[in-house]
Formats: sequence, structure tokens, C-alpha cells
Amino acid sequence: ENPQLVDRATCFYSNSTDKDFIIDFLPGTDQKVVFAAGFSGHGFKFAPVIGKIVLDMTTLGNTGHPIDFLRLGRFSKTANPKEV
Repeated sequence: ENPQLVDRATCFYSNSTDKDFIIDFLPGTDQKVVFAAGFSGHGFKFAPVIGKIVLDMTTLGNTGHPIDFLRLGRFSKTANPKEV
């Protein structure tokens, strides 16, 4: 009910294989841990909205922003490329 920051980490430069961000709940944490990674050097430009998305996800359990294309599942072998 009163979320507390447990840990954080900063990486100066990281890439995802498709060059899009990854914002999702960490699998196996019952949607209690949110991660945002793979900003491929251009994430800083989106920091305000990324912060809002992560805030929404940590406090509300979801966000109104369209982030399905940023979810970790897009890298799954079973993912439908047309949905990604």
C-alpha cells in the first residue's frame, strides 16, 4: 500500500535486440517489480514519460500508456511478429 524503493541500477548504455525499450514487470515477481531497460542510447529523451509509466505500473499495477510493444514477451519464440 505504501511502496518503498528497494533498489535501483543505472546503466550508461544498453541495447535491446530490436532497439526499442523494454518496460515490463519482472517475471516471477507477481507484478511487484518493474524494470525499464534497453534504451539504446536514446531513452533520456523519453525520461518524463518513462518515469510516468513506471510510476503507474508500480503504484497502480498498470498504465494507460500503450506499451504492449515494449513488453518483454515480444522476444518470446512464441510471440507473433505482427503483434510486436
